[in-house]
Amino acid sequence: MSETNANTGLFADENAIFRVRRDLEFPVPGDEELLIETQFSGANPADVKHATQLGIYPAVLGYDFCGKVLQAPPQSSFRPGDTIAGYTPTGLNRPAGYGTHQQYLVCPEEMAFHVPANLPLHHAACLGVVSMTAADTLYNIFKFPLPDTGDTGKTVKPVLIWGASSSVGLCTVQLARASGIHPIFVTASPQRHQLLLDLGATQCFDYKSPDVASQIKSALKSGQWDSIDYGFDTVGSYAGAGSAKLMAECVSGEASLVSVVVQRDPRFKMPFATPNRDATIRVHGAPRPITIPARPSDYVRAWKALQWAVANYGAGFQFPSVDVINGIAETALEQVQALGDGTRGFGKLALEHPLL
Repeated sequence: MSETNANTGLFADENAIFRVRRDLEFPVPGDEELLIETQFSGANPADVKHATQLGIYPAVLGYDFCGKVLQAPPQSSFRPGDTIAGYTPTGLNRPAGYGTHQQYLVCPEEMAFHVPANLPLHHAACLGVVSMTAADTLYNIFKFPLPDTGDTGKTVKPVLIWGASSSVGLCTVQLARASGIHPIFVTASPQRHQLLLDLGATQCFDYKSPDVASQIKSALKSGQWDSIDYGFDTVGSYAGAGSAKLMAECVSGEASLVSVVVQRDPRFKMPFATPNRDATIRVHGAPRPITIPARPSDYVRAWKALQWAVANYGAGFQFPSVDVINGIAETALEQVQALGDGTRGFGKLALEHPLL
């Protein structure tokens, strides 16, 4: 690593304005942290929404990555030169080094894993946040059995995954199938129905259909299932009636409800990809910051699901589409912002580093 080379990255400034910076400092790892040269960084809507909705700025953008270890703690299981992937913590006053959309980053050792031969590097860069969000929902909030635990016989408890062609939705469908959950009802646009059936969905519904709720209830009746007691809104849209509200109309009154964004409806819980440590956020419109307390045992449980996805990648778990953006940093920033705005469309997005 030469300090004559600029560390270019994507940044939310002190006014939450997104821009490219080519003068970012080289991060310095703390105890039990790794210094990494980024090869790919995975983009998520949270890269944008955490600045605009949760007050996490100024900050270097990005949470997911794949890269090469440059420096590791003395007793680490990682060594310089190892290719690893993982993701980084969130919260107010987030250290600049944790941003992954830059050429060099730092990551807590516990949030990284070796990349096996079955996992393409640009796919590895996209796994952390969405897989851990899906796992936190299924295994910590809904309390379903983990894959490959010996107790994953068929669990006949209907689940509804709203917006299942989102990246979190795709992860949830595949983990649910691996855990023996049945039936898995999903909503998505019709062109994604066959893909979702192939990945493990039991039945698909068009979320834009005006009678989608009655269609789902009719499917329950024909399958002789009593009710849907688990609903996961993986979209977090507030447009129109809102994806969470639409989903809630399709499940039982006592259902366990989860949404990927904060909902005013107190019945909803929000999953968290980083339950390994406390995180303080500033929800838009709230009078003061909120601290989400750590759930260490839940983190361990969700991490086991992520490791299952890594080990079975390509044969039981996959991203159907991962686009790679390289070259000009401003172009990469435009794509990340489009993802945050919900205008980019289907599939995961990885940025190849260094950005110019």
